[in-house]
Amino acid sequence: MTFPLVHTTHLAIAYRRLLSTCDSPRFASEVDRHYSPETLARLLCDGDMEQRRAAGIALGILGDASLLEVIGRAMSDQDRGVRMVAEDSFRAIMVRSAAPVHQQRLLRAMHLIDGGNFSAAMPILRTLIAQCPSYAEAHYQLGLCLHATKDYQQAIECYTQCLWRCRYHFTAWQSIGRCEIARKRIPAAIKALSRCITINPHCDNARLQLRTLRRRLRRSDV
Repeated sequence: MTFPLVHTTHLAIAYRRLLSTCDSPRFASEVDRHYSPETLARLLCDGDMEQRRAAGIALGILGDASLLEVIGRAMSDQDRGVRMVAEDSFRAIMVRSAAPVHQQRLLRAMHLIDGGNFSAAMPILRTLIAQCPSYAEAHYQLGLCLHATKDYQQAIECYTQCLWRCRYHFTAWQSIGRCEIARKRIPAAIKALSRCITINPHCDNARLQLRTLRRRLRRSDV
């Protein structure tokens, strides 16, 4: 009895090796030799589960801002593994979506934000936005600073600026929802959190907030 030849793609081989070795640089190099970002984007949309997972990881390393739309759609993929790698890749590309000098300034501001030093981060981000107004992640990070200082209206405006530049930035939608909760605008918060969940069903915190708000709204109608 003979069996049909099973064709294993370069992408599948590289992906399986990555799972066993965690050698991301080798994975990126192997994939880059055989696939263009456009081909990876097609596989992320139309490939089988393994191809979609592998392409999602590869695009996080090799992709650029032109592929955010494809990766954004992949965050609602039917497979949880694809959703998770797409989310990680989305975050990575958002930071990389500017010149290296601008990326370094953003990372410096993010480090300050992580340490709770919002007053030091804000001027860095304002200067960065003035120099590179299309940098969506800079608008988002400035929104986080304003949010932390309870300037909710200005924070929402920054998050909105981010979303004008990248409509799949689900954490910007979630952050708008949180600002609206703080302003006690529950219907507006529900709308924003619903958009977050639509883009990224894996965002469990937003889902929990949304469930709580809907329950509260139902009780107020009783």
